[in-house]
This record gives sequence, structure tokens and C-alpha cells, in this order.
Amino acid sequence: MNKTMGILEKIRTRSAGVCLIGCMIVLGTLASCSRDDILSRDHVAIVNGEKIYLADYQRRLDMQKAFYARKGLTHPSQNLKLLEEEILESMITEKIIEQRARELHISVSNAELEKRIMDIRSEYGDDFLNLLVTDQIRYEDWKDNLRREIIFNKLIEEDVNARIRVSEDEAEDYYNDRKAQFKSEASAHVFQIVVREQARADELKIRLDMGADFSNLASEFSIGPEATRGGDLGFVGRGEMPDPIDDVIFRLHPGAVSSVIQSPYGYHIVKVAQIRPAGSLSFEESKQEVMAQIRAGKEEAAFTTWMEGLKIKAVVKKEPTVLREKVKR
Repeated sequence: MNKTMGILEKIRTRSAGVCLIGCMIVLGTLASCSRDDILSRDHVAIVNGEKIYLADYQRRLDMQKAFYARKGLTHPSQNLKLLEEEILESMITEKIIEQRARELHISVSNAELEKRIMDIRSEYGDDFLNLLVTDQIRYEDWKDNLRREIIFNKLIEEDVNARIRVSEDEAEDYYNDRKAQFKSEASAHVFQIVVREQARADELKIRLDMGADFSNLASEFSIGPEATRGGDLGFVGRGEMPDPIDDVIFRLHPGAVSSVIQSPYGYHIVKVAQIRPAGSLSFEESKQEVMAQIRAGKEEAAFTTWMEGLKIKAVVKKEPTVLREKVKR
């Protein structure tokens, strides 16, 4: 489930100094409570006039301790007091960010949330609900957390990342300072015929040896999706093909056709059109990767500055008496 935890996990890690692991937690209040009940409940902190309630803090603490116990782990600090401080700081930070999102009127529609849920469920398949059960996570809690994650991602994109620019000159300077990082692995331009029966593969190999056109046979007989392109797989790097095929590809000379190769997918014949040796990439070949690296670094730095700015402006009042006397340890 960690794919739904990007910004939230970054917040918790930054706030705590030590990662609290990606367990899903309930941040909302109990729906059954009346307004008077809520107002009278103990709280552990007030952030810009909004309370963080003891019940929510206690639930977060209990779930984190249970997570470590269930996994047979010890908190990295080996110090419960530090763990409690980390959780409080992360909840304060999350509250500050929630307030900023409301200030900018950032929200997520039910349709948008449901689409994201469907994407995640299709990615995990039948394991989706099993993962929730294994980690003792209620579906509604997970859904609430996902909604918050989407909102936080939108906020960071609008309030932080949208201002970041990377120029081509900047990218070229970055590349020139780090040329050794931008290298290409050896790759080969490969054509393939794959069939289910060895007898058919042997027959096609004989026809190829007699001068038949590889692409024509691939289009007519191959069961691979690339058959529509005459068997053209494009450039493939080492390790991208199943082992028996990978071993053969990088032993062939350009223009050579392999013997029949068996793999779990069937019987293959491959032709290598071109070998591209490992070597340094030019700036033009590396430009997209270079700009992505620069952007990632700027986004990280901008997020830190942005978060610090929000914290400086926030009015936070912790309740040490409640934390000392009412937290169940």
C-alpha cells in the first residue's frame, strides 16, 4: 500500500526525523460524537485554533506500537518517549498542511477518489483486501487516508512544484559536471519469431537458412505482439529478455539469426540487426534524465523551505499535562 503514502510519508519522516513506517492510520474524529462531546474531549495540541484530540493521538500511538510488535521490530530509537514526540510532531505537521489545502480550496471529488481506488485495486488484484487484513487496516480508514494523500499531492503540485523551472543551459552545465553518470548499457536491435510448437520453429529455421525473409515469416507465423511489426522488438538491453534468449542475443553478430531457443513462453528464433555497445550518452540523449534529476532536487529543496515557512507562521500550543498524565502507555 505504500504507493498511496507519498506526501504523507514524507511529512511524517521529515517531522519525526525517523520514518514511522507506512502504516495506515485514522486521523478523523469519531462520527458518532456530538459537537459538545468533541469540544469537551481532551486534546494534546492546538494548531492555529484547531485541536488534535487525545483519542486520535492515542490511536496513532497504539497502532504504531502494534505495527512494530506485529513485525517483531523495535522502534529505531528504542525509546517510547521519542516515538511519542515523533507522532505528535507528524500530526501537527499534517494539520498545518490540511489547513493550507483548505485555504487554497483544494479538494478531491468522490469520482476522482473512486477512480484512484479502482486503479490501486486493479494493480494489486486479489491481494488488495488481503493486504488490508494482514496489516489490520479498516477499508474506510485506508480510503480516508487515500483522500488526504490525493489532496496533499495536489497542494504540493500547486503550491510548490508549479513554481519550479529548469532551463536547458542549467541542464547542460549539470550534465557536463556529471558526464560519468550518464552511460548507456549494451543493447541490441532484435527481431523475433516465437511459436508454440518446436516442430514449427524447426521448420521456420530451415526456411530462414534457405533465405526466407525474417520479417515476413514473423508477420505470418509469430504469436508475439510484435508480429504486426515483422517481429521488431526494437532495442533491448541486457537482462530485458528471458535468460536463454538474452544469453544468445549478445553473442550474435549483426545480421545473424539464432538457432531455435526454448523459453517458458515457447520456441524462439531471433535476429540481431544491430549491436549498440555500452558507452557514454551525449547531452541530447541524456537531456530528459538530466532535467528530471535537477527538477527532483529542486522540488525536494522547495518542499523543505515551504514546509518550514508554514511551520514558522503556525501558532502551535502543546498540552504537556495531557501528554504526561492521560496517554496510555
